[in-house]
Amino acid sequence: MTADLALRFERISNRGAHNDLRLSIGTLRHVCDSYYFATDQSPTVAGAGLGAKLGRLLEQWKEQVAELVGPGGIAYFPYDFSDQCTA
Repeated sequence: MTADLALRFERISNRGAHNDLRLSIGTLRHVCDSYYFATDQSPTVAGAGLGAKLGRLLEQWKEQVAELVGPGGIAYFPYDFSDQCTA
């Protein structure tokens, strides 16, 4: 049995690329930076806006979930890339 969880990114500030995004998954809330997405020049998103880059991130998460086979599988969903850590 799987449970549905609401997932969303929300732009909470337009004053820079730090502490300007909020990731919500169910009741979990985490403020993070859009800086990494602004500097991402990979071929699939080069020149695209923040929305397209976040969309690509979610597609990568979806691919990770699709690769899970059977119960007990683990997938890691990185979303906040900073100088100090990766969340």
